[in-house]
Amino acid sequence: PEPFKQMLYNGKVIAQDGSYFSKTKGNGPDPLKIIEQGYGADALRVYLMFAAPLELGARWDPQGVPGAHRFLSRLWNITQELQAAPAANLTEAEAKQVLGVAHKTAQKVSEDIEANRYNTAIAAVMEAVNNLYLLKTNSTFGRSDAWQEALEYLVMSIAPFAPHISDELWQQLGHSDSVHRDHWPKINEKYLTDDMITI
Repeated sequence: PEPFKQMLYNGKVIAQDGSYFSKTKGNGPDPLKIIEQGYGADALRVYLMFAAPLELGARWDPQGVPGAHRFLSRLWNITQELQAAPAANLTEAEAKQVLGVAHKTAQKVSEDIEANRYNTAIAAVMEAVNNLYLLKTNSTFGRSDAWQEALEYLVMSIAPFAPHISDELWQQLGHSDSVHRDHWPKINEKYLTDDMITI
């Protein structure tokens, strides 16, 4: 018997012209140059896991790393804005909306990681960041239990893909340990249902 339940062959990232990256051809991007441009290792990691399903190949997109960097910057910025904001009293409905985004995202990311669907897990966190920005604009925003928990859940959810920025944000959210040590969102079923839907 095999010592594992499933064999998964990961796809390759290929050049824009469809050829395989090769040292002899010199047609592969240098990761150090990308990192030194200011994007960082996390943006490169997120892009590579977001580009395509794990088992499929993907064409290298020069705009992929900058796109991943913009997403991580938005998560960074909303965390900084929360730290600088005054305390806020959210209504029960507002708190449920904010926590709903966080808990639904955490559930989706948990399921996708178990199924090796890293690209859709990252897409779920991207969508959650967009939704939190909308809530920030359209409802009460400020230091509160709901916003704190929501951002903690997003940081924990992105931690497997962007370990450095998530650890830094975890510290900024008031924790003294590492986000990578025994931390993962605990899903609360009451935040997974919507009170209103558009038909």
